[in-house]
Amino acid sequence: MRKVAFFRYFLVILILAYLDKGVFEIVQVIVRDNNVDQALKALKKKMQREGVFREMKLRRNYEKPSEKKARERSESIRRSRKLERKRRMVVGF
Repeated sequence: MRKVAFFRYFLVILILAYLDKGVFEIVQVIVRDNNVDQALKALKKKMQREGVFREMKLRRNYEKPSEKKARERSESIRRSRKLERKRRMVVGF
């Protein structure tokens, strides 16, 4: 009986996330009281924050180096414009 209770509290969901640098990162969620739905929700949230879903989407198809460079350039421009908008909101211009 005690073993069942022990495993009920310490079941862990592990996901290996392959990052862009060629490194695997472990995303870990603890399942409490056999509440798997809540654990999966937490896992999805963590993976979203880590950028795993975005990485999976980018790796579905091959991306030519020139396309990758153009995408990264446009992302950089988008980030800088967003930061500039935030700065203007704070300063009040």
